[in-house]
Amino acid sequence: MTAAARLYDLLYRLLGALTAALIAFIALIISLDVIMRNTGLGTIPWMLEVSEYAQFLATFLGAPWVLKHGAHVRVDVVVSGLPARAARALEVVGDVIGLVSCLVILYYALSIVLTSRSEGAKIIKILIIPEWWVFAIVALSAFLLIVEFICRIWRARQAPSEMISI
Repeated sequence: MTAAARLYDLLYRLLGALTAALIAFIALIISLDVIMRNTGLGTIPWMLEVSEYAQFLATFLGAPWVLKHGAHVRVDVVVSGLPARAARALEVVGDVIGLVSCLVILYYALSIVLTSRSEGAKIIKILIIPEWWVFAIVALSAFLLIVEFICRIWRARQAPSEMISI
C-alpha cells in the first residue's frame, strides 16, 4: 500500500472516529442536561445549539466514511436481481450520479464560503461563529465524497466483470 493510500485510509478512519465521538458527545450532553433539569440544577444554556452543530458535523464528516465502507442506506432489490455485469454497471451509474451531485454541492458550498467570508457574515445565537465555517464543512464533505466516488468508479473499472462493486 502506498503512503498516499495509507494517508487516505487514515483520514477516513479519523472521520469515522470523530463522527462516533460526536454522537457520544451528543448523547452525553443531552443526558447531562436532562439530569440537571430533573434534579433542579437548571439547564445548560448552550447545550441545544452545540448539539445541533455536533449533529451537523457528524452528518457531513461521517458521510465520506459511510460511503467508503458501503454502509449507506441502499435498496438492493433491483441490483440483486440483475446479472453481475449489469449490476456492476448500475452501481457505476449510481456512483457517477453521486459524483456529479457532489460536484454541484461543492461548487455552491465554495461559492457561499467565499461570499460569506468576504462579507464577514456571522451566525448569531448563543454562540457567535463565522457563517463560512458551517459551509466549509459542507465543502470539505463534498470534496471527500467526490474523492471516494472517483475511487469507487476506479475500483469498479478494475474489478473482474463477474464481481459487483460495492
